Amino acid sequence: MFKSYRDKLRLKEDSSGERDINYGQTISVVWGFLLTAFIVGIYFLVYLNWISLPTGLTTSDEASNPGRFISQVAKENLATLTSNGPRVGGSPNNEVFTVEFLHRTVNDIVANANPVHRFEVQIQQQDGSAFFDYVTYPMTSVYQGVQNVLVKITPAGVPEPENYLMLSSHFDSVPQSPGAGDDGTMTVVMLEILRQLTKDDTAYQHGIVFVFNGFEENGLQGAHAFILHPWWDRVRAFINMDVAANGGREIMFQAGPKFSFLMEYYRDYVPHPFCTAVAEELFQADLVPSETDFFIYTKMGGRPGMDFAHATWGYLYHTAYDALDTIPLETLQHTGDNVLSLVRGLANAPELTDIDNYEGTKAVFFDFLNWFLIYYPDWAGIVINSLMAALGLGLIFGSFAIMASNAGVSYGRVVGQFFINLSVQLLSIALGAGFSILMAVILNAAGGSMSWFTESWLISGLYMCPFLMCTVLGPLLLIRFYKIDDIQLQTRINLFLLAQQMIFIVILIVMTAMTIRSAYIFVIVVVFFNATTIVNMIIRFRNFHWIYIHIIGQLLPIAYYSSFSLTTFSTFIPMQNRGNPESNPEFLIALFAIIVILMMSSFLTPMVAMMRKPFIFFGVVAIFWIATIIVSVTSVGFPYRAETSPQRYYVFHIERNFHHPNGTMRHSDTHFYIHPQDVHTPGYIMDVVPEMRRATQLGDECERELYCGIPFYQSYFHGRRNSAWWLPADTNPTFPTPVKFEFLGKTSASPNVTRYDFSVEGTDHMSFYVSPIQPNKLREWSFSEEVPRSGYPWNGQEVHFVNYVHGIDDSPHRFWVLIEHAADKPVDELTFHLNIVAQYMHHEEYRTTEFQRFVDNFPDYAHVVAYPSYLESWLF
Repeated sequence: MFKSYRDKLRLKEDSSGERDINYGQTISVVWGFLLTAFIVGIYFLVYLNWISLPTGLTTSDEASNPGRFISQVAKENLATLTSNGPRVGGSPNNEVFTVEFLHRTVNDIVANANPVHRFEVQIQQQDGSAFFDYVTYPMTSVYQGVQNVLVKITPAGVPEPENYLMLSSHFDSVPQSPGAGDDGTMTVVMLEILRQLTKDDTAYQHGIVFVFNGFEENGLQGAHAFILHPWWDRVRAFINMDVAANGGREIMFQAGPKFSFLMEYYRDYVPHPFCTAVAEELFQADLVPSETDFFIYTKMGGRPGMDFAHATWGYLYHTAYDALDTIPLETLQHTGDNVLSLVRGLANAPELTDIDNYEGTKAVFFDFLNWFLIYYPDWAGIVINSLMAALGLGLIFGSFAIMASNAGVSYGRVVGQFFINLSVQLLSIALGAGFSILMAVILNAAGGSMSWFTESWLISGLYMCPFLMCTVLGPLLLIRFYKIDDIQLQTRINLFLLAQQMIFIVILIVMTAMTIRSAYIFVIVVVFFNATTIVNMIIRFRNFHWIYIHIIGQLLPIAYYSSFSLTTFSTFIPMQNRGNPESNPEFLIALFAIIVILMMSSFLTPMVAMMRKPFIFFGVVAIFWIATIIVSVTSVGFPYRAETSPQRYYVFHIERNFHHPNGTMRHSDTHFYIHPQDVHTPGYIMDVVPEMRRATQLGDECERELYCGIPFYQSYFHGRRNSAWWLPADTNPTFPTPVKFEFLGKTSASPNVTRYDFSVEGTDHMSFYVSPIQPNKLREWSFSEEVPRSGYPWNGQEVHFVNYVHGIDDSPHRFWVLIEHAADKPVDELTFHLNIVAQYMHHEEYRTTEFQRFVDNFPDYAHVVAYPSYLESWLF
C-alpha cells in the first residue's frame, strides 16, 4: 500500500526529468533578474558617460591652454547679451542694443588680433523675400531692414581667398524669452571661436566668415538676407549652430547633403562627437516642429554644411526660463571645443578649393558613446548592410546543421522547428507592439496622456513592460505546452534567438532597399549576433557555454541602444507640448519605447523560457507595469512642473475690424484668443482660470470670415482652428504703433487685369492674406517674381499668405497685386479679400488691466506668451 523510500526517490527523479527533459538545461529564475540588472546597469553607466562633459575653462586657465576655447569668456558675453531681456526681431533690444554689443565685441577682438590675419566687419541691412513651399500652408516671407553682423577673416598680405568657410547663428529670440539658450549660447560660442582664431599665429588657407544673423525666429529671414550678400558667392561650406534646449551636448544632426567629406573632418577634428543619421532623417521627416537656417543655406543657397543644436531635455526652449543660469560652463566648453577644432580643420580643407568635385552621396554616421565616430558613405552602407544580411542568413542555416547533428535528428526537423519559433516570435512582437499601442490609445482617451512628460521613467512601465511581457510570453508558452523529446531545451531557445536574428535581417534588407540610412541601427545587432554565432558554431553550441558567449556579445549593442534611448527620449519628450494638439502624443513615445526595448532585450527575452519558475519573472514585470499605471494617474503623473517642465500657452488680445467694400465698418470686436499647443490645451485650465467659463471654440466663425478672422501669427495656425478657443474681452487692446493702411488706388493693366496699390505702416511683425473671389485669379504681385501656389482654401477661394517683418527700417511698405477677372466685369463687382494682421510681440507692457488679470490667473506651471494683436479685413 505504501511505496518504499527508494521508489519515492525514483518517482521524484522521473518527475524532474519530465520537467526538464535533459538534466541541467534549465536555469534559475535568478538569471532573469540578473539579466535585467545587467541591462539596467549598462544603461546607467552609459547615462553617467552621457551626462559627463569637459570641465569649463576659465580665464585663469588660458595661459596654460593656448588656443583652447575659454568657456568663462563665452559665459560673460552671454550675461551681457541677455541682460536686456528678450531680443525679438524688430525690437530696439534686438536692432540697437544687441547689434551694438556684437559690433563692439567683434571690434575689440579684431583690435587684439594677430597681424597675420586681415579683417572686415560689416553691419548688413537687407530687404528681400523668399517662398517656403510648405505642403498645406505655403508662405511668402518678405522682410525690410533686416540686420546681420558680419565678420570676415582672410590672410594678410596676400590676395583674398576665393573660397570661404561660414559660421552662422542667430541672435534674436522669441517673445518673452531671454534667449540664453536659443540662440544666445551659439552666438557667444561663435564670439569666443572668433577670438581664438584671431590669436592663431598662422593664417588659414581659406577665408572664414562669421554671420551673426538677426532675424531667424520669424521665418529664417536673417539667413536669407546673407545669401543675397556679395560674400555669399565665395562661401563653399558652412557650419550652422542653433539651440532647442538648455545645457547638455550639441548634436550634429544634419550634414551635406551629398558632400560626405564633411563627415571626414567631423571624425578627424571633433574631440567629443555626438551625431546620428537617425536624427537627420527624423528631422527631415518633419517629426521635429522646427526649422533651422540650414534649410536656407542648402535649399535656397545651394551650399553644403553641417547643422548643430543643443537638444537635450528642451523643456525651457522658447520660454521665459531660457535664462543665463540654465547654461553651464561645461556645455559651452563641449560645444566650443568641438566647433573650434572643426573650423580649424575645414579652414584649411583642400576640398573647399574645388568643392563641386566632391559632391557624392549622403553619409551614414553615428557616434559610439561619444567616444568616436563611425562614418561611411551611403553606398558603402548598402554594401555593408547587404554583406551582413547575407552572412547572417548563411550563419542561421549553417547553425541548423550543427544543431541537427548534436540532437541526432534530421536537418529538416530543425528547420521546421525554426519556422515554428519564427512564427511565434513574430506573433509575440506583433502582440507586444499592439499591446503598447493599445495602452497609448487608452491613456489618451482617458485623459491620462503625457504622464511621462516630467517623470520619463514611467515610459519603461507603461510601454516597455507590455511589449516585454508579450515577447517573453510567446516563447514561454510554446516551450511549456508544445513538448519536443528529440530537441534539447537550450537548442529550442537558440532557435528563438536565430528567429529574432532573421527578423532583424529582414528589417535591415527592407530599409536598405528603401535607402533609409537609419538602417544602421539594425546592422549593429546583426553584426554582433553574427560574431557570437560564429564563435558558438566553433564550439558547436555547447550547453551553457553558448549562453555566456551570447551575453558577452550583447554588451556593446545594449550600451549603444542605451545611448540611443537617452538621445531619443531627451529630444522628443519635451517636444510633445509644442506639437499638434489634435494628435495623440502617446503614439510617438510608445513607438520609440517599442523600438528601444526591441533592440535592447529581444536577444535575451527568449531565455526566460529556460527558467525553472519563469512566471515569477513574468509576474514581477506585470506588477511593475500595473504600478506605473497607478502612479501615472496620481499627482506624480501630472505632466507639468513650474519652471522646469512648463505647459505652453499662446494667448492673444485681439482686435478685429471688418470693412464693407465702400470702406465703412461692417463689424468690430475684441477677444482673447487661446492658441492650442498640446493635447491638454485648454483642458487643464478650464476649472482653474475663471475667465475660461466664457470660452468657446471658434465654431462657424471660420466659415464666415477669411481664415476665421483671427490674426494668426503664422498661417499654419489656421490648421489648429478646430481646437482653438476664444472668449469676448470687455476692453480693446492698446497698440503702441497703430496700423496705418492706405488704399492708393487701382489701375487697369488690361481689359481683364486690374492693379491695386497699397501702403502699410505698423509694427515689425505683420501679415497679409490675399484671397481672390472666384473665378478671379491672383496674376502677379510685388512680393515675389512669381505668384506661388495657394495655401489651404477658404470657402473654395485660394488664399495666399505673406509674412512681413521689418528690422531697423520701419518706413511704410508699398505693395501691389494684379487680379485677373472677366473682361466685362462690372465696376462695382468684388474681386478679392485682403486681410492685414499685426503682431505686437515685444509689447507685453501694453497689456490692458483686463488682459493682465486673465494672464495672471493661469497656474504657475503654465508659460504664457501673451501680447496684443490686430486684424483689418477689406474687400476690393
